[in-house]
Amino acid sequence: MQKHILLIEDISCVGRCALLAALPVLNCAGIRVTPLPTVLLSSHTGGFGEVYRRDLTQDMSDMLDHWAGIPLQLDAIHVGYLAGSHQLPAVERAVAAFKGSGTRLYVDPVMGDWGKRYSFCDEGLIAGFRALCAQADLVLPNRTEAALLLNQPYSKGQDRPEALLTQMQGLLRLGTKAAVITGISGGDGYIGAVALQEGQAAPWVSLSPQVPGAWPGTGDLFAAALEAALLRSLSLENALGIATGFIHQCLKEADPAPRQSRFGAPFEQALPWLIQALASQAQAIP
Repeated sequence: MQKHILLIEDISCVGRCALLAALPVLNCAGIRVTPLPTVLLSSHTGGFGEVYRRDLTQDMSDMLDHWAGIPLQLDAIHVGYLAGSHQLPAVERAVAAFKGSGTRLYVDPVMGDWGKRYSFCDEGLIAGFRALCAQADLVLPNRTEAALLLNQPYSKGQDRPEALLTQMQGLLRLGTKAAVITGISGGDGYIGAVALQEGQAAPWVSLSPQVPGAWPGTGDLFAAALEAALLRSLSLENALGIATGFIHQCLKEADPAPRQSRFGAPFEQALPWLIQALASQAQAIP
């Protein structure tokens, strides 16, 4: 039966990120997507000047009112970009309404990057994401967001294996069943992610050659590929490898010039690779 995910994300109309990046990735993987948009932006907020913004909190409430009369059967809920802590009640309402016993909750706590929290991220939002972690099957913070969730100072030294393991164990103590930290430097020009789940002594690490440059939306693409693999019954270890490989495929031919990279990674050309990778791993499942 086709899997179905509720995607709680923003819509940034210019720049490949958030809902407009995750949705095609999930769809190409055969996953049915129901979006619950949190905010409408004329573009993402990095590199395009002053952005038009429309907060969709009331729209979220109105959509949830309508959906209350529709028998939506969900296999997963993804919580990503929120406009602020004032949207947490709508998210909590969606989770309460649609998270059944077999529904997975994936939390991508968009709060900051490169050691700095975003302007909309206050203590209420951090506390709200911590509360969601207690219900989550998987959380996917970057290094900055992991530090915020754990109320720790951001440190470049946290890429050391022992520090990463301690941090991931801290995330599991928040209540999540598994954690993935993205943006991990492996040294020698490699970058990727690390994963740990309940009952596991040592984390899985997946790295690929680092492509010079910076592109918005790579975290959204990574999360979508990872979740697509999990929803297709792959293990977290295999899903981690696919998601890391997918990002490398997205970036290896990308233009690193800032005027071009601000439009996001050209992931469209890498979708055939993702479909093939998912199919190959599925065939390997006994």
